Amino acid sequence: MQTLTFRSAEAHESSHGARLILLTLHQFGDYLFGFGEHARAEVALAKFFTLPGNRFSHQFTVFCQSDGEVTGILMLFNRKQMRRSMVFTAAHMFRVYRIKEILKFLELMLPYRDEENIPDDELYIGHLAVYEQFRRQGFGLRLLEYAEKEAIAQGKSKLSLLTEIENAPAQALYNKFGFRVTDTILFPDQMRYIGSAGDVRMEKYL
Repeated sequence: MQTLTFRSAEAHESSHGARLILLTLHQFGDYLFGFGEHARAEVALAKFFTLPGNRFSHQFTVFCQSDGEVTGILMLFNRKQMRRSMVFTAAHMFRVYRIKEILKFLELMLPYRDEENIPDDELYIGHLAVYEQFRRQGFGLRLLEYAEKEAIAQGKSKLSLLTEIENAPAQALYNKFGFRVTDTILFPDQMRYIGSAGDVRMEKYL
């Protein structure tokens, strides 16, 4: 296994941040942040990434790297951080989108508004991804190990995450690490836009 190090992301690394976050979101990321256009989604997320405190900010981001090269991303939230980040996200909308785009974003986001409710005893993995060229080298498991150590350090009893129902490789990785499916959330009306029937919620007791 290659040597892997972890470090906090910086605002100027928005290109890595946006690309890696979109890897975790698949077609849904283009649908929500770019209104169906990948390039627009990447620009929007890059802007969010540079700004402090919001749900997609560099301040919640850890990059893993090998030989000085960024290989993956991990974004973690406890309950308090998630709630505060949503407030900042709402405020930053006006720096990322025009008014008509904000209204469209809110319309698209409405069905998903309750997905990321985090109990106080959990640390939530908001995003975890490894660039394709670095996969199958154990980096995903190392990122999960990092998340577990952080959860324990914060006194949490569980790790939690969401992943698409159809994302079998991700679920296999999480199952290998000890996660189990605790809920299935269906979005049948959105499937034709995002290519997914919904999400599964997975938890690991620590």
